[in-house]
Amino acid sequence: MAHFDLLTRPWLPVVTSQGPAWMSLREALQRAHETQLAAPGPEHAALLRLLLALYAAAARPADQEQWDAAWRAPALDTDGIGAYLDAHADRFDLFSSDRPFWQSAHVTEATQDVRGLDVAAWSSGAPQFAQHLLREPAPVDAADAAVGLVMLQAWHPGGIRTGHPADPATRAGKVYGSKPGPLSTMTHLRITGACLKDELLLNCPPGTRAAGDAPVWERDSATAPMHKREAAGPLDWWTWPTRRVRLFADDAGRVSGIALHDGDRPDSPDQSAARFDPGAALTGRGTRLAVADGAGHLLPWAPATLLDTSADTGTCAVLAHVTAAAERGTLPPDLRVEAAVLRAEHTTGHRAALSGIIHLHAPLGPAGTLADPDRRARLVEAARLPWRMQREITHTAADTLGLLAKAVQSRADLSLAPHLTAGWEEFTSDPDDEADSWWKCLALAARQVAGAKGTGSRALSGARMYVAALGALESPAPTTAEDLPV
Repeated sequence: MAHFDLLTRPWLPVVTSQGPAWMSLREALQRAHETQLAAPGPEHAALLRLLLALYAAAARPADQEQWDAAWRAPALDTDGIGAYLDAHADRFDLFSSDRPFWQSAHVTEATQDVRGLDVAAWSSGAPQFAQHLLREPAPVDAADAAVGLVMLQAWHPGGIRTGHPADPATRAGKVYGSKPGPLSTMTHLRITGACLKDELLLNCPPGTRAAGDAPVWERDSATAPMHKREAAGPLDWWTWPTRRVRLFADDAGRVSGIALHDGDRPDSPDQSAARFDPGAALTGRGTRLAVADGAGHLLPWAPATLLDTSADTGTCAVLAHVTAAAERGTLPPDLRVEAAVLRAEHTTGHRAALSGIIHLHAPLGPAGTLADPDRRARLVEAARLPWRMQREITHTAADTLGLLAKAVQSRADLSLAPHLTAGWEEFTSDPDDEADSWWKCLALAARQVAGAKGTGSRALSGARMYVAALGALESPAPTTAEDLPV
């Protein structure tokens, strides 16, 4: 029988001072101070959640004092982590007969080929846009299948799934109403780090394990039928068994087929994410933070609005944790704090198929700025200005062009965002000295949008948009949760 031990076999894509490499889970944590994850955005987020769960289960700092000591230490607590991995070493075999990692041993027959592990296959009309799915699939190396498994449990959309024969919810071979995976249900924010050690600590606020909270490898292998239950804490949610999966290996140890059924089903994945995931980025209304406007342009200033803790303008536990570490002086004042933000988009309201995963790079400024409440407030104010100006442009365009506001929001030529990305990057490099340049960038963006409206009545409309946008820039009205898009 095939075996693939995730603790000892290399499968995680990383980069070290010697270049790209692959590491086991154990080696990645032992060498976290000299290693970086080297995966694309959606894959990076999914793998980091697994590593966060491992680190937190083994050695999560219980309070701020312990966290500060861990941050200043040259490496992670490798003794504690090693002892934990040794205690659970039999739970990380990808092909174990009785405890296959993040799978169900009670699922014994393949339902589809390995294309089910491909993110492209989870989209509506996938073969049309990913023609490699039309080719006869070849067996997948165990290392690649392991990454695909982690991605599937994190990102898989909801909808209709093949029902397991033992599942009483199965109707005509199907189960209905399956929930999307944790990352597929929220806007996810992580703070980037110079190495894996830093990234784990920056995205793991201190705390203690709640009663009943346990990662998937500390639990019994899930039974085949779908199970309705609620998450018990972040360890549970970081390793949530979204699907009942089983990987089937050929004689060479490659995955040649998979079983895929509905898994554990919370009542509301959105509420579970808001409650248990420190990376959940939420608006003041409790909805997913928008990272792109109606025309699809990215909004790199959006996460900075969550730094305001004085009102119901949004929350993110990771940002609150990093801000607190900056205020304590644990983070160096000149440390550039940057976020990677991801948000899954779906083809329908049922979130049954992915239409894409938006990946946003969002600089937040130096830790010294975050540490000072007054400077942080000025940063938040600067991040709100594009919303206010865009709101005025949208309302004015709707009035003067006779359009619905929703139609205006989807027009690329009326969007400030594509004119501001470079300006935000420059401003956040030094918010104290670059405030004037950000103001000028905003004014120029308003002129560029307004000046593209042609002649006659359209030129008059452009002039009115420009005046309205400058009015918001010079005398901004208060921003409420209703002003921020979702």
